[in-house]
Amino acid sequence: MTTPATRDGGRNVLRRSLEGHRSAYLVGIGGTGMCGAAELLAARGLSVAGSDRAASPRTARLERLGVRVDTGEELASLPPATTLVVASAAVAPDHPQLVEAARRGLAIWKYAECLGALMEGRVGICVAGCHGKTTTSSIVATTLWRAGLDPTFVIGGDVKDLASSARPGRGAHFVAEACEFDRSFHRLRPEIALVTNLDADHLDYYRDMDEIRESFRDFARLLPERGVLVVHEDAAAVFRGDPLLRARIETYGIGPDVDWRAVNAAWDPADERFRWTLVRRGVPVGELTSPLSGRHNVLNATGAAAALFAAGLAFETIAEGVAAFGGVGRRMECIADRRGVLVLDDYGHHPTEISAVIRAIRGRWPARRVVAVFQPHQASRTRALLDEFGTALAEADAVWLAPIYHARDSEEEKRRTTSVDVALRVERYGGSAQVFQGLDAIVSYAAANVCAGDIVVTMGAGDVDRVARGLADRLR
Repeated sequence: MTTPATRDGGRNVLRRSLEGHRSAYLVGIGGTGMCGAAELLAARGLSVAGSDRAASPRTARLERLGVRVDTGEELASLPPATTLVVASAAVAPDHPQLVEAARRGLAIWKYAECLGALMEGRVGICVAGCHGKTTTSSIVATTLWRAGLDPTFVIGGDVKDLASSARPGRGAHFVAEACEFDRSFHRLRPEIALVTNLDADHLDYYRDMDEIRESFRDFARLLPERGVLVVHEDAAAVFRGDPLLRARIETYGIGPDVDWRAVNAAWDPADERFRWTLVRRGVPVGELTSPLSGRHNVLNATGAAAALFAAGLAFETIAEGVAAFGGVGRRMECIADRRGVLVLDDYGHHPTEISAVIRAIRGRWPARRVVAVFQPHQASRTRALLDEFGTALAEADAVWLAPIYHARDSEEEKRRTTSVDVALRVERYGGSAQVFQGLDAIVSYAAANVCAGDIVVTMGAGDVDRVARGLADRLR
């Protein structure tokens, strides 16, 4: 069938529409964003089913909601009534179900195209950036929810306050984490956009930083004239002076010339939270507090506050939401605190993220030994940023390295780089590193070698959280 689509104001941006679709099938439905999209499609009244390699807590949740999930490696058939097939970015184009969909002439969309279609008719608040977007978008979504505004959201992590990564709401706002990989965020429909930072990442897709900057400019150009672009001060120059940007720019950070400034941020050990003053264009607005560790999270919350002001919320409502925010799964998540050993888990898989997490731990627990258990994600990313990984991980007292978690890597890339290369870089920059053959080996070693007072933090975008949970079990 013909896929409903329009062009946005002649700007050569393809807009998908759900009009005419009654039955959707999602290939890779167990992914964080995909399971959220499935829930939202079902809430819109579509018949929804999907497939994934294996069952998981996310697919179990979908089945409880009435979404059928097929599991297995060799799936090929699609339900006869299907009109729309949505594919995760992780699904190869030659997947048998996509081949079958093409043979039948069905509409085949990428996940981001589906997300953009779901945004139609809502006030899109899209949070982009190479780091921090999951936490920042979660603060925005939960604050709107606490304010009684019933937002819809789709976020790349499990929001603890709402026990989900997605929620279909009836309110005007649609909050989405806007990913730059594959230029996915170009398919969204923002009215308010927030850019936390720009960094060298996804270099298996982007040529260099110039191409990354241009991609973010294209994202910002999606904003209408009435829109607002909230951007961290370090990235503001990328957007200033762009003749194709229609929205106004508002900056945030700690510098004296930003529109939204975080002043005198300090950790309060008695209340176990950060406190700082929010200043708008030189005028103090009030105090913000957050239970999240790390100065990077002070900035995330400040950016979220600026976006929420643009959405029309009062300061008191924003302050209450920021203060009450309960965090996101796999973002400095406390897994256990047993026998004097604190076990944390974090999704950080880029050197900038690793450094921010280690410094946050040092800032909150300055006297304790920090053990970083790191699982590199992608051989191509690891090779491109070896020196940066070395310097970031060397900030820990000890580094225990798992094998690389391969995603989208060619066989050549897998051969060219291993975790041994990371260990050598860590030691070059003054750190101490050990390489293990698997996650189970790290659990066994950790259980035998951690001491009271240690903080063990697992980091990576793969399945390294198994180490945190395995160690927690061994510490009982």
